[in-house]
Amino acid sequence: MKKKMKRKCISTSLIRANKELIYTLPYAKHYELTFFKSEDIEIIQRFLNERNSTFGIHAPFIFRYKEIHPNPTSLNDELRDDTFKKNIECAHLAKNMGAQYIVIHYPNAMQKEDWRAEKKVVDSSTKHLTELREIIDIRIENVYFNDSFHSAEDFSWLLKESNATLCLDIGHLLLDSEQYEFDVVKFIDTLEEYISEVHIYYADIETYQKCHHAPWGDSKEFLRLLDRIRYLDCDFTIEASNDCKSGLEKLFEYWEGL
Repeated sequence: MKKKMKRKCISTSLIRANKELIYTLPYAKHYELTFFKSEDIEIIQRFLNERNSTFGIHAPFIFRYKEIHPNPTSLNDELRDDTFKKNIECAHLAKNMGAQYIVIHYPNAMQKEDWRAEKKVVDSSTKHLTELREIIDIRIENVYFNDSFHSAEDFSWLLKESNATLCLDIGHLLLDSEQYEFDVVKFIDTLEEYISEVHIYYADIETYQKCHHAPWGDSKEFLRLLDRIRYLDCDFTIEASNDCKSGLEKLFEYWEGL
């Protein structure tokens, strides 16, 4: 595992991957590119060159899955294979562009089926992670509401199995802690050695219905998380979205102080 260090990063989630707004992004040494279109690549590369910034890519980037969300652990073979195919294409493009890594979601979000009881699903999805790592570094992002896979122990097993690192999405973590009633700080304590990045924004079940990625919240659990993550050595990525802007100045103030 590579030596970790602190780095402040900006996700293009702030502009919902709108190329017309790319030059409104705050200056950062590192950007994480989200869901653009293929015709946007030229302006993206010019932007990164002009700012002399490194970058990572959040899959599927310019590609699109059959469904809105990826399906790496779906019981449906077609959906699972489609996710693998798009991820592989994204990994090759990311490497060719000079990205440092890609972020992928694993397992499925909002999944009720016990996919871990299906050997074919487990084997094919973990094999896929190995195939991706042979192309480029991958960061596995925790999703939300997967009934069979959400504990720190689940992720510890996966990260050891795949030799990948964790992109800790604290919005998703807050949603899961609300749904499955576990302690968010203990979750981080267990997985700290694997964490290479943190996506910072606020979520709870009610807020998530209104705002894709709210910048800020005053819940006790969110504030506990913010206090805990500041001691990590990793990338700190602002991943708020522009559909709800209230609290954005608080998020930037926190981020600047890391």
